[in-house]
Amino acid sequence: MNKFLFSIIFFLIFIFSAIFFTPINFFAGFFLNQNKNLNIEYAYLEGNILSGSILDLYVDGQVIGDYSYETMLSTKDIKIKFISIDERKISGKLIKSFNNFNLSNFTVTDFLAEEVISLDLIENIKLKININELKIESFQCTNINGSIYISADSIKENLNGDLSCRDGNKISTTLKNDKNKILGTIQYFDSSVKVSISTKALPDRRLQLLTDEVSFTVDL
Repeated sequence: MNKFLFSIIFFLIFIFSAIFFTPINFFAGFFLNQNKNLNIEYAYLEGNILSGSILDLYVDGQVIGDYSYETMLSTKDIKIKFISIDERKISGKLIKSFNNFNLSNFTVTDFLAEEVISLDLIENIKLKININELKIESFQCTNINGSIYISADSIKENLNGDLSCRDGNKISTTLKNDKNKILGTIQYFDSSVKVSISTKALPDRRLQLLTDEVSFTVDL
């Protein structure tokens, strides 16, 4: 009996070890073959289900970038911590609950993205997105708790806004200054952030005569 129990335990350990240390390419290839409609592509993938990295990740033709990941398992969910390993500053956690095996339903937490860009009219714009929790159902944004911040030497005041889910799987916000005055808008869609800032927030009065707002797009 002891030998029989030992054999079962050894077999279970072998199965779990095989799952955890099988190259992630095996699982990714199987998943993408079963979900070709997701249109996910990558150039290189290494590691296993516990940790690894993915290079040149594309979703629907949009460049997502290079990332490393670590997986944490519990009895109620699986958490995947990701962080960019290229020039981008992006990190966060993806959580998939075992209560629902629909892969299109998941939660993103502790998401942080920072970008510095320059335009002809505004230089060194600092864009920061901080999302405490984002709930996704059927790959659609259903609820979000987060904020966005914009600052630059050529902008009179720092701008910020609380994010919200909109129709068409868009995330948007109204930018306000510390006096709660509306001075712009932001819309996130298809891995891009479109920012519009009122020229009233800029010190150049001549620019206010030419246009009402300055717009730019940042790919995340």
